[in-house]
Amino acid sequence: MKCRRRLSLIVKFKQYRWIPIIFFKVFHRISFYGCENIPSTGPVIVAPNHISYYDPVFACLGITRDVEFMAWGRLFSIPILRGMIRFLGAFPVETTKMDKSAYINAIRALNNGKVLMLFPEGKRSADGEVKEFKLGIARIAFKANAKVVPVTIAGVYEAWPKHRLLPRPRKISVYYHKPISIDKCNFKDSKAKHDFFNNVSNQIRDVIVGKLEEIKKGKRNG
Repeated sequence: MKCRRRLSLIVKFKQYRWIPIIFFKVFHRISFYGCENIPSTGPVIVAPNHISYYDPVFACLGITRDVEFMAWGRLFSIPILRGMIRFLGAFPVETTKMDKSAYINAIRALNNGKVLMLFPEGKRSADGEVKEFKLGIARIAFKANAKVVPVTIAGVYEAWPKHRLLPRPRKISVYYHKPISIDKCNFKDSKAKHDFFNNVSNQIRDVIVGKLEEIKKGKRNG
């Protein structure tokens, strides 16, 4: 019964997704680019940079597929909010340590052909700069043979930085980049495995940072 209710809510969300889009169009002049880069089938990880509580909504609005996502574990301690975000497809993750249950849930979602959204930085950036990525995104993508779509969300720091209580009207742009495939290979030792996952994480991060730098350069030249 819960699955049916959630499916019904997902259908309704897709049907009425124009409502939040219109709000963000008016309040933030939001634009989406590269939505066609989201594979239509198969396991996919969507990996945005993370600055505000807005980010999960922004990253989801350009995706027409069913999305499950990791959410900060403390949110699940709030009774009403806990039920709501679970119903929407969220599951908790402990950001201060390796969370085995979150890892299992992520792999299960991807093995079921879902889109999984996670924030590789692990937490919101306080200064707007993209922090180092955790290796978990590469490990999960490798295990589930999932493609990774880096997502650059630009303008969020100006709109709703971590130190502001409420957002302000600033332009937001969301860029879905071309998917990255993770090669399957055998590792000779644990160091080789760590280096491989580190390189993959850096590759994803470089795409996001590259777009932000391109936007900043364009503003300076403009």
